[in-house]
Amino acid sequence: MTPASPYDAIAPDYAAAFADELGSRPFDRGFLSSFARSVRSSRGTTVLDAGCGPGQAARELASAGLDVLGLDASKGMITAASGPASWVVGDMTALPLADGSVHGVCAWYSIVHTPTADLPALLSEFRRVTVPDGWLLLAFQTAAPTRELRSAFGRDVHLDYLRHDVDEVQSLLIDSGYVLHRDAVRSAHGTETAAQAFVVARARDHLVEPPPRGC
Repeated sequence: MTPASPYDAIAPDYAAAFADELGSRPFDRGFLSSFARSVRSSRGTTVLDAGCGPGQAARELASAGLDVLGLDASKGMITAASGPASWVVGDMTALPLADGSVHGVCAWYSIVHTPTADLPALLSEFRRVTVPDGWLLLAFQTAAPTRELRSAFGRDVHLDYLRHDVDEVQSLLIDSGYVLHRDAVRSAHGTETAAQAFVVARARDHLVEPPPRGC
């Protein structure tokens, strides 16, 4: 049984509040569109939106012509999700997908609760379900202290938003079987409390043992 998520209690309010957040973020939408073009250029059609929340990124990817599976650990978020995609409750650290079953994985701010020490296992799981030469898009917060949220939408919550170092994430991607493709960092705007990072990588066509550190 999937344990309750801190997002369950706030999911309807969260979905309503952020339903059109990408409408005011053309830079972010551009990265999603570019990722979709990369997938399609490789004759790919199916992508996983891991940690999809109510489906903001999934809707963008679907509108770009991709078949999207949205997965989230929060039953409330999946109930609140909307758009032309398939939705499933699941753990992104143990994806209910076969090896090489998707052409790309989008993790749109879904690693913000994952400690850096746990990222290698998560990235390897993303790599497992991706076809050789498939694509990965990560969006995450960076260059700021951890944000501890204890109240949201009038409810008590316990959510820590971790800000990952871009160079470290890129190094972990290489170790997990990816080739870096492009990246960008933009400054915070509006109510954001950290800079925003975007990294696109491509799965190597075969897994190899990473070289020892320092070589």
